[in-house]
Amino acid sequence: MLPKITRIVGACLAFLALVSTVSAGRLEDVGQNKGYSPQLAERLRRKDANPKPQQMVERAAATTTAPTATAPPSCGGNNCVNAFNKQFTASLNNLESFCSSWTAAPTAVFSPTGTASWAANCVGTSTATSVQSAVASKVSSACSCFVPEPTSTTGDFRFLNKNTEQYRVKSLPLVDFNIGEMYSGLIPIDMDDASRGLFFVFQPTVGTPVDEVTIWLNGGPGCSSLEAFFQENGRFVWAWGQYNPTINPYSWVNLTNLLWVEHPVGTGFSIGNVTATTEEEIAQDFANFFLNFQNIFGISKFKIYVTGESYAGRYVPYISAAMLDKNDTDHFDVSGALMYDPCIGSYSYVAEEVTAYPFVEANNNMIGLNASFLSELKELDESCGFAEFREKYYKFPAAGVQPIAPNIDSGSTCDINTAATNAALKINPCFNSYELVTQCPMPSDPLGFPTDLAYSYPGLTPLYFDRADVKGAMHAPTSIEWQECSSGPVFYNNEDNSLDPIQQVLPQVIEATNRVLVSNADLDFVIITAGTLLSIQNMTWNGKLGFEQEPSTPTMISLPDLQYQQMYIENGFLLSWEDPQGTMGVNHYERGLMWAQTYLSGHMQPQFQPRSSYRHLQWLLGHIEEL
Repeated sequence: MLPKITRIVGACLAFLALVSTVSAGRLEDVGQNKGYSPQLAERLRRKDANPKPQQMVERAAATTTAPTATAPPSCGGNNCVNAFNKQFTASLNNLESFCSSWTAAPTAVFSPTGTASWAANCVGTSTATSVQSAVASKVSSACSCFVPEPTSTTGDFRFLNKNTEQYRVKSLPLVDFNIGEMYSGLIPIDMDDASRGLFFVFQPTVGTPVDEVTIWLNGGPGCSSLEAFFQENGRFVWAWGQYNPTINPYSWVNLTNLLWVEHPVGTGFSIGNVTATTEEEIAQDFANFFLNFQNIFGISKFKIYVTGESYAGRYVPYISAAMLDKNDTDHFDVSGALMYDPCIGSYSYVAEEVTAYPFVEANNNMIGLNASFLSELKELDESCGFAEFREKYYKFPAAGVQPIAPNIDSGSTCDINTAATNAALKINPCFNSYELVTQCPMPSDPLGFPTDLAYSYPGLTPLYFDRADVKGAMHAPTSIEWQECSSGPVFYNNEDNSLDPIQQVLPQVIEATNRVLVSNADLDFVIITAGTLLSIQNMTWNGKLGFEQEPSTPTMISLPDLQYQQMYIENGFLLSWEDPQGTMGVNHYERGLMWAQTYLSGHMQPQFQPRSSYRHLQWLLGHIEEL
C-alpha cells in the first residue's frame, strides 16, 4: 500500500511543479476580411449600430481567506487511486476558486496562510511532514497558473518611464482581472508630424525579461492587428463564442515582448492620408514608426522578429527587408520571421483557384456539395488548366519556374473557389471559408467578424474597440469608428504595385536570418495549403529553387492541454495530466526556411490551434531547433 501512496504523492507534486512552471510564464518545457479574398470584398461594406456602451463588470473583492480541503478518503482496495484523484481534483477546484478571488482585485496581496493545512489535507495527514511542506510551497506559487498575479505597485514594470506613462493601460472594460504591464496608443511615423501615426498595443513578456521584440501584423489589407491581440496570441483572449475574456495559457507573451501594430495607415485606429502605392513605402513608414517606438520605450540592441498572417505575407518580408537594409543592429536586428497562411506567390491563382477543386473534393464530407455539382467543378478544374498546372509544378524537387499567372475575375467561369463557396453557403448559411468546420448558429464575436460575414450579436454592439470607454482606456482616437477590417483602401487607388515577395525580399530575409517559418492551416479555404507550397516551389533562395524534398516530418505537440483538460477530468474522462496533443501537422526545413502544415486549424492559427502556434514561436525565437 505504501508504494502506491508514494506514487500518488509524486503525481501530486509533479502536477504542482507543472503549475509552478506555468506560473513562471515560460512553458518551454511544459509544454477585405481575416485574409485577402477579393470575392468577399463587398461583404466588408457595412456600418455597425451604436447603442449605449454596456456597463463594466465590477472587479471581485480581495480576500486572504485560506483555501480549505476535506481530508482524503481512507485508502484501501482497488478504489484507492480513483478515490484519491477525485479528492485531489476537488481540492484543486477549491484552490482555483480561491486564487481567482484574490487575483481579481488590482491591489490584492496574496497571503499563504492556510497552505500548510491545505497540503496536509491534499496528501493526507499521515504523509511525511517534509512532503506536506513541499506541497505547501508549491501551492503558494500556484495561483498565477489560473490568473496572473496582481501588482500593487508599478516598480517592476520594465518599460514604464516618464515617456511611456502616457501610453500605459491600467485596466480594460469587461476585463475583470489584472492585465499586468500593458501600453497602447498612437505613435507618429514622423515625430514632427502628428497627423500620420500607427496605433499599437505592447505587452512585455511575463516572467524573466528578454531583450527582443516580436512584432505581429494582421493582413487584409486593412485588417486590424487588435484581432490577434484580442483573439489569437495576447495575454488574454475574447474569442468567438466566449461570454467574457479569459487568460490565454498559450499566449506568446509567455515567451517574448509582443508588439501588435495596426498597419498600414488607414487600418483600425491608425491615422493619416493614404498615399502609399507600394509595399516599400509602407515598410518605410513602419520602420520609422518602430524607431520612434524604441526611442520612447528606451529599447536598443534588441533582437527583432516580424510575424503575421494572411496579407501580412507581404507586409512581413518587406518590413523585414527594409530593416535589414538599414544595417543598424542597435535598432533593426532582424533575427527571424514567421507568416501564417500568407499571401505569397501568385496566391489568388495558385492558393485560391489552382488548388480549389482537390481541396473541395478532399473535404466534401464537411462541405456537403452534391455529386453532380462536384462533377461540374472537376470539369472546370481540367478545362481551366488547373489540373495540368498541378501535375506539372506540384513536385519535389521543383519542376521549374512557373509561368506568370493569369487574372481570374470574381464570378468568372474558372472561379471555382467562389462557385464552391456560394454552393456551400446554400447548404450551411454559417459556412466559413476561414475555418471549414464552422456550423450554425454563427458564433458571437465581440469584434464582429465570426465567419465570411461581417456580423455581430446585438448584445455585442458597439464592437469592443469601438466602445467609448475602451477607446479611453487604450488612448485611441475617439473620432474613428473602429472596424476589424477597413471599408476604405489602405493603398492609394486600392492598388499594391509591389513585386511578389518571393521574387526578392522573402529570399533576402531567409538568407539573412536562416530562421523563417511559413505555415498553412489545412481547414483554410481562403489560402489553401497546397497553394502556399506551390508558391514556395516557385521561389529561389540560397541558390536553389523550392524544396528538394516533399515535407513529411510529423509535428508532435507534447504541450499538455492547459485550457480544457481539467474539465474533462471533472466530467469523469480518464485523461492523464501528461497527455500530449499528438501529431498536429507536417514540417520540413531546408536552407533557412521552415515549413509547417497545421492539421485541424483555420486561417487564424493562434486562435484555432494555439498549442501548435506556441511551438512555432518557440522555434522562431531559437528555443528549440526542431518542430
